[in-house]
Amino acid sequence: MNVRIRAALVTDIDALVAIENAAFATDRISRRSFRLLIERDTASVLAADEGGGLMGYCVVLYRRGSGVARLYSIAVSPGSNGHGVGKALLEAAEDAAFDKDRLILRLEVREDNPRAITLYEKNGYRPIGKEPDYYEDGATALRFEKMLRGDVPFATTVPYYEQSEEFTCGPACLLMAKAAFQPGFVPDAVMEVRLWREATTIFMMSGPGGCEPFGLAVAAYEHGLAPEIIVSFFGALFLQSVRSDEKRRVMELAQVDFRNRVDAYGVPVEYRNFVLDDIRRALAGGRLVMVLVSGFIMFGKKVPHWVLAIGDDGNHIILHDPWVEDERGETETDAASIPIPYSIFMAMAQYGREGLRAAVILGRRQ
Repeated sequence: MNVRIRAALVTDIDALVAIENAAFATDRISRRSFRLLIERDTASVLAADEGGGLMGYCVVLYRRGSGVARLYSIAVSPGSNGHGVGKALLEAAEDAAFDKDRLILRLEVREDNPRAITLYEKNGYRPIGKEPDYYEDGATALRFEKMLRGDVPFATTVPYYEQSEEFTCGPACLLMAKAAFQPGFVPDAVMEVRLWREATTIFMMSGPGGCEPFGLAVAAYEHGLAPEIIVSFFGALFLQSVRSDEKRRVMELAQVDFRNRVDAYGVPVEYRNFVLDDIRRALAGGRLVMVLVSGFIMFGKKVPHWVLAIGDDGNHIILHDPWVEDERGETETDAASIPIPYSIFMAMAQYGREGLRAAVILGRRQ
């Protein structure tokens, strides 16, 4: 069959919806979602065109600043099965991800879809996990990935944990570190909120407060880890955008308490800008690093955000990002073990007009 893979157009939406409804009984992409995906600069919607009719499509998603792409959906019209359309779309998805400088293409597939699983396995995808009750009907998803550049996938024993609240990125990173260094510990939302209560600045720009490096280091120490702090600014943090004098006063008092306890515990503190070699050296020594970043590069919001550096492949810092943008169709696949090029990592690892840099290095307690 003479199949041409091209970018889908808004005028293809009727055909895309027809393929979607014929291929899937649940978890269908809506007409509105197809339009949004076609118009997004962080997605590629590709159509298999036989010259007058569409035989299938695929959608690839790209998280900003990441070395990972995700095959969000792929479908072939029932009458076109067995003609190599799925393979052609998969190869086109890989090419699109490669052209966007992505290192890895990841995907989810239903555990009860042997046809699709065989396609992925034959084309070099390796299993990386499973997610029970992932689909609307309760079916389990299998996760696969393929290296598009190089041939050595990054392996980690650091479990991934998604933050359950907008303000708990720091505690979620602490949970992942505890699970890595303390065998048998299982993260959960109760401990996540407890750690937030123990490390929070109490207030933030609006709503519940986030966590600054000293509070996180205190919580890490009190929960059996060995923290070190590198921070570029001496004094209370995150006060610039807080307009209420009373809130500022309470935040300053909370942070004075954290600094006093850091001193009492003997936690090492360096007041300077960290450099890439600081992060790489800590990771090479078997430690993990909580890094303050601006959320703008990764998900378009100018907010302070904590991520956990878990590895270094010689060109990229590998991150677990506890934030998953559910409203944009993201899953754990998009946020776990993300390779970030060194230059992008250092560009995002600062916050605010002053370019605040902060890192909390975490290791096992001796």
